[in-house]
Amino acid sequence: MIRGLGIDLVENFRIKKIYDRYGYRFAKRILDNEEIRDFNISNDKVSFLAKRFASKEALSKSLGLGLYRKNLYPNKIRISHDDYGKPFFIINKTLSPLINELEVTSIHLSISDTSHYSTAIVITENNGSL
Repeated sequence: MIRGLGIDLVENFRIKKIYDRYGYRFAKRILDNEEIRDFNISNDKVSFLAKRFASKEALSKSLGLGLYRKNLYPNKIRISHDDYGKPFFIINKTLSPLINELEVTSIHLSISDTSHYSTAIVITENNGSL
């Protein structure tokens, strides 16, 4: 059963302005250590940051919390992708207690972008009760 739905839309230019001003410090606020490695080899750093930020914000909305509540900081959330490019959240030591508390059984992530915008949708599921 669907427990929550979160969506976020980021204007890439806003991320570019912040990245131009703060550089790597900004990336470290958004990305976890594993994501930093992918970021460092990324050809489009602004797009990488925008998509990751939108994804993490959408997750927080689907959980009904918002970022920075219950230890849900962007740089504590990890996103990876499978061999086909499908993105997914890694349930790490930060997410695991929260996922268990909220009885989330599945998390689905979809990310899309254009030259101007990045967006993400997250659907969380549970076993039948809201």
